[in-house]
Amino acid sequence: MTSRVGTVIVGVLLVAGAAAAADGGVVLEIGFGDITPSGSSSASWGWWDPGKYNAWSVDEDRELGLTDIRVLVPGGEYTVLLDGERYPTLVALGQFTDPNGGDEVAQRLEHKSVVFDLGFGRRLGPDRRNGVLPWIGVTYLTISEKRQTAGSDVVERADSDLWGVVVGADASITVWKSVDVVGRALFRWARGTRTADQATPDPVGGSQGGTAEVSDSIDHSMWGLDLGLRWNATSRVGVEAGWRLRDRTLDGGPATFSGPQVKASITF
Repeated sequence: MTSRVGTVIVGVLLVAGAAAAADGGVVLEIGFGDITPSGSSSASWGWWDPGKYNAWSVDEDRELGLTDIRVLVPGGEYTVLLDGERYPTLVALGQFTDPNGGDEVAQRLEHKSVVFDLGFGRRLGPDRRNGVLPWIGVTYLTISEKRQTAGSDVVERADSDLWGVVVGADASITVWKSVDVVGRALFRWARGTRTADQATPDPVGGSQGGTAEVSDSIDHSMWGLDLGLRWNATSRVGVEAGWRLRDRTLDGGPATFSGPQVKASITF
């Protein structure tokens, strides 16, 4: 939590500094989507590993809610970007055979994550509505996992704080009066520490009796794509409707997230 707050504070300070020298309006973008997670059968990230279970099912119900918030601050030749993304909570049920007693064991798993990006780029093009903005920056990914075995009161938890790099590009082109085709692409890679409170057996009965803390290094990568149409209601207000995709199955990641999205943009 401390690292996450520190990231936000640093980002806000940098954006505020850039805003002081901005020669264009500060743009705030807020996205809402109806996002569906699609679990990967080859996942092997943390506890999210279908290969360890005889039976595995993922809740792939869609979730309507906030997808991301971005702030873009033009300053001179460059633009500073501050971005936060959230993902629907992943839930899975798995069953395996206990190698000691031969009993069937059922477990419930949860996987939550949030991403923050801080970057800068340079806009290339004739005007605000036509051109491309390639950008590069740092990314911070926080992942929270939970695992509970049926019949046990012990809830195992794991938290990962990953730092890395992100590269992306925003593009738009006017197709008719106040309507633009817009797109965004990005790739992230991050590495850090995963700390888990893992269940330990009861020395008397052999069942789960408590937890022990373990940690290891872990990395994660993903790519994403947004594509849509934006209606510029005024010179400062725009509304975009399109499709959002975030593929997090690289490097054994857990799932792909996709669905329709609506994004509002306001220039201050």
